[in-house]
Amino acid sequence: MSHMLLETVTIIGGERVTDLTIAEGLIYALLGFIVTFIGIVVLIALLWAVGKIMGAVRTKRSEKKTAEKAETASEEELSPEIKAALIAAIAAYYEGEKPQCEFKVKRIKRL
Repeated sequence: MSHMLLETVTIIGGERVTDLTIAEGLIYALLGFIVTFIGIVVLIALLWAVGKIMGAVRTKRSEKKTAEKAETASEEELSPEIKAALIAAIAAYYEGEKPQCEFKVKRIKRL
């Protein structure tokens, strides 16, 4: 019965006809605007929260990647003697594999 607080019902020819006054229409419109506004605010808050969460996750991942890159960079730093030894070992392997080796060291360049 509470849904009929603002209704005025008139029975015409055996049918129920609901009268809607201007005041009732304004109340319904105001309620609709309020519900829509609250819905939009909730959606904006959810999107803002998801954005903050994704930003935090992205920051943690980038920090983790930079830490890993720093570790691998320190491990990848080889002295020129070790680089020359590696190239010579590869050349010797391929030379023993085939008499005519396609792999030739033309020059050693500082990186």
